[in-house]
Amino acid sequence: MQYQEILLTGGKTNLGSIVRVGGTVRRPLNTNSTFVQKLLQYLENINFDASPRFLGIDEKGREIISYIEGDVPSNQEYYSDEQLIVAAKLIRRFHDATQGCELANNEEVICHNDLSPCNFVFIDDMPTSIIDFEMAAPGTRVFDLAYAVWLWLDIGNKEISADDQKRRLVVFTQAYGTSEMDLLIEVMTKRQSILIEEGHRRQKPCMVKWAVAALDWTTTHLKRLV
Repeated sequence: MQYQEILLTGGKTNLGSIVRVGGTVRRPLNTNSTFVQKLLQYLENINFDASPRFLGIDEKGREIISYIEGDVPSNQEYYSDEQLIVAAKLIRRFHDATQGCELANNEEVICHNDLSPCNFVFIDDMPTSIIDFEMAAPGTRVFDLAYAVWLWLDIGNKEISADDQKRRLVVFTQAYGTSEMDLLIEVMTKRQSILIEEGHRRQKPCMVKWAVAALDWTTTHLKRLV
């Protein structure tokens, strides 16, 4: 049976090159593909149920990944406490699943490295699965978590008060199970600085503007917590 290729528009990376074919997703290979394939196979082998499965390479040389039914947000939103708690617990499960595995290569865990809501599948308005692992690499929990907090809380959004963001930060980190708030905020500023540099390097002024605003907000409001 010949399935039609349907362009997938959710998420933020490889836009225009990822398609759905029946119950699968087809995506181009990249320099990290071999590692990602091994990671997805590892997660399948340990019965981690919140990630897609690697199914091989198609006749066009593209990765075949299982398609996960649900909704993928395309824009930043204000997430409820319940959504934040579910997301944080899912991230913790992923990190716990990779801690000590051979692929971690003596690092603490495997980092997804882009734990934005745009890389989660939602069912009934709740995040249930993590997708788009193409940036995955060995690293530390806090490096991955700091970026997740930034994106899930939409740090830098001036329409959300500092008091509310501080409260939501506690909700998210407690759900994950960490009390290292000072380290988390410090790493968040480093990740924001990395995005600023990347934006300059890739000549993306919108990325630079967004990351600069987030860094300024974090430095002004969140660093006072520690």
